[in-house]
Amino acid sequence: MPSSFNQFGHSVPAWKVVGEARHAQPEAPKRRRGPRVLVIGSVVAVLSIALTAISSLLFSFGTASAVAGQPDRLREGCSWDSSAYYVQNCQVWSPSQNKFVMVQIRASEGSNQGVYLLDGMRAREDRSAWTTDVKAAQVYDRTTDTTLVMPVGGASSFYTDWDAGAGDKNATIKQETFLTSELPAYLAQNFGVSPSNNAIIGLSMSAGPAVTLAERHPEQFKVVQAMSGYYQTDNPVGALGVFASQTLVSNYTNGILNMWGAPGSNRWTENDPSKNVSKLKDNGQVLIISSGNGFLTPGELAKLAPQDQISAIALEMLSAVSTILMQIQAAQSGANVVVLPNYGGHTWENWGRALRDGRDEVTEALRNAPPVTAKMQVVDAGGSEVPGGAAKATNAALVVAEEPAVLPADVTASTESSAAPSDPESATTTQPPVSVTSTESPAGDASTEPTPTATDTSATSTPSTSTTTTTPTTSSAR
Repeated sequence: MPSSFNQFGHSVPAWKVVGEARHAQPEAPKRRRGPRVLVIGSVVAVLSIALTAISSLLFSFGTASAVAGQPDRLREGCSWDSSAYYVQNCQVWSPSQNKFVMVQIRASEGSNQGVYLLDGMRAREDRSAWTTDVKAAQVYDRTTDTTLVMPVGGASSFYTDWDAGAGDKNATIKQETFLTSELPAYLAQNFGVSPSNNAIIGLSMSAGPAVTLAERHPEQFKVVQAMSGYYQTDNPVGALGVFASQTLVSNYTNGILNMWGAPGSNRWTENDPSKNVSKLKDNGQVLIISSGNGFLTPGELAKLAPQDQISAIALEMLSAVSTILMQIQAAQSGANVVVLPNYGGHTWENWGRALRDGRDEVTEALRNAPPVTAKMQVVDAGGSEVPGGAAKATNAALVVAEEPAVLPADVTASTESSAAPSDPESATTTQPPVSVTSTESPAGDASTEPTPTATDTSATSTPSTSTTTTTPTTSSAR
């Protein structure tokens, strides 16, 4: 055995270690941790990706409910307005006008209800008068649980789509397209506002257009409130008023032709709210209407200069006459009309009072009126709309339903005697050609499948053909 000598000269085995070294333990080999760490990290990464994907999927299905409400949360791209009450200034892109439009918005507490408030003839480009002259967000406070939508600008525009440019700058005005096609998508994505659960409010210049927008887009607006408006525009006096107001306020001397074409054309008729008021009845919408009496209150007299007092009296008296006519026309059509008594001149004091008085009517209609998901229209053989066609078709169906299904005795006997003709080839079944077409509604969150066109033509009989264009309507009058 190999040996070695210690300090005293004694021989010791070579493998025996003396002193502190005898307590040492052999060093254990180090374990390689790389593969296990990589596996654990990979599992964590996969789980994180899966959870992120699931949360994103769930969020995509619940976007509207997720963004609805939260009035204290500032939306991306918006800024807080100085008027307070959680009003935000948001820039909304309008492709049809190729520009950003400022819209002042106050979010709801969680509902998907929206209330659009249109400005007057002298609308400013930096803010809506509904945030200054009348604190709409204070009137429609948080207990109403509605999102307020206050578009900025629109002076002399009548909130419609112009056929050509406005003024010497040839400005493009597509207000109807913006309010009914572009803005709703932004509101749904960022504020959770439903495209089919809205009210619209207008005053003075915008009162008539507010009614027209409701008539033309019942799937968007359940209720309309009009204050101190001018509703009979498709006549020489109405056209003159449009020309005078646009010229004096915005120098739109070409508006009389460039807005709806020549006075008396179809476009003027289509945008005359008094001539289309029956559509409110057909779609189960609610019209809330008011005007002052032209007698200025002490508060108005104190605020207005003498020349402004004269215009406030004259404009409101003209509006009062137009409003009474509109009430009569709406009542004759069977529309659901709520008349709010009011007083005073053509001022924001008047309209602030009307906004407060009509608030409960508006919110009640939003809660109780069913959404209009489609429009119903009846046309004649030439394709022209039949006035009151929807009501006539409904009444005719009710009459047929009440009649007995049994044929009279003489008709039955005649039918039996001619049931088996001697010459089979001479027997010809005559059926009038029938064409039924169903068109989808362009708006709303419900779609309607078109009904296939069915035509049965007889070789021996060719009676006149009538066409009925029908899209089912889900609505009921209050």
